[in-house]
Amino acid sequence: MKKSVILLLSVLLVLSCNNKSNSRFLFDVHEVDFVNKSEVTIKGVPVDAELPMGVVEMAACDSFMLVLSRERTNALFVYNDDFKLIGRFCSIGRGRNEFLTTPGWSAAQILRNAEGDVLMPFVDSMNGGLKLVNLQKSLKTQSTVIDERSDYRGVNVLEYEKDGHKHRLSSALYYVFLDNNKNHIFEKYNPIVADGQVYSELNYVVTHDSTRIRQFKLLADFEANDENYLGGRVNKHPHRNLVVNPFLDLDYILFFDLDNDRTFAIHQPGSLSFEEKLPVIPIEYDENGFELYAERRNHFFRSACADSFFMVTYYACEAFPELLFFDWDGNFLKSVKLDTHVSNITYDERKQILYGLDGPNDRIISFDLSQIVADFTE
Repeated sequence: MKKSVILLLSVLLVLSCNNKSNSRFLFDVHEVDFVNKSEVTIKGVPVDAELPMGVVEMAACDSFMLVLSRERTNALFVYNDDFKLIGRFCSIGRGRNEFLTTPGWSAAQILRNAEGDVLMPFVDSMNGGLKLVNLQKSLKTQSTVIDERSDYRGVNVLEYEKDGHKHRLSSALYYVFLDNNKNHIFEKYNPIVADGQVYSELNYVVTHDSTRIRQFKLLADFEANDENYLGGRVNKHPHRNLVVNPFLDLDYILFFDLDNDRTFAIHQPGSLSFEEKLPVIPIEYDENGFELYAERRNHFFRSACADSFFMVTYYACEAFPELLFFDWDGNFLKSVKLDTHVSNITYDERKQILYGLDGPNDRIISFDLSQIVADFTE
């Protein structure tokens, strides 16, 4: 009897290993049911604030709201707790404390120096490199103060030769900084596909002082059509080296617990998976030549992080999103419906208020989450 049990366990182990080795998806997957769980709608309240045109990113930080726009003169708007404008910084120009283009601010991340000052890591993509703007010094002098710089440009560029000619391709690169260190970076290298040929697969890379120290592949056999499903920004725990990547076009969230060498994914049971043949998405364009996303962007969109949980907006072919809450182990906590379409979101953990950008109407909407959060943190 004992021998039979041991033999059975051995067979199951071999089958398990074979299934894993033959799996197309290279992450451990936990099936988590999180769709259509909302029972409550949270009513948003417009914030009374003078906002710039063309908001790019925003972040609630300490007693400040930081709003980055496409304005050429002082693109960064800083508000106090009452949403009164108290400073404008980061102009476009060629001065030492200016930017050649609108600053890039991946995940609207905040770093701090030894004195506790807020540092905003802005990338000036036109060969300007990374520039860390000191918020407190800028407010004190009412002029942009850049404390630190580096050559980091936050762009994925591939050069190759074809038919005797040199070509240059580029793709979006999402990144966050680890250990509060501008030289320790987690990067998502989106795939580069041209004319049906794969030039670069999706990769997640950790660099330290410009040296690659870790790399994660997503798929065992990458196909050109996979590119259409792999959009989605990365975000990070406020203090730990814990990174999440919700996908735009699939019901997956990837987790990278870098301090504990743990990577895994959660997936909605029954939804399209990487173990299936992913269908080709027909791309339609409007009269101005812009791609229409209405039929495909029906999954995760933007995320915001807190100490014990993170939240992400989720669209299920409806005008307004759900807001889904997960803990950092991938467990589903709760979901609610929002009564307004929002793009960018940021969370003020002190006030337990979510702020969302209503871009078409150039306004910020606040959502009181205090009761919702109390339901799963008490």
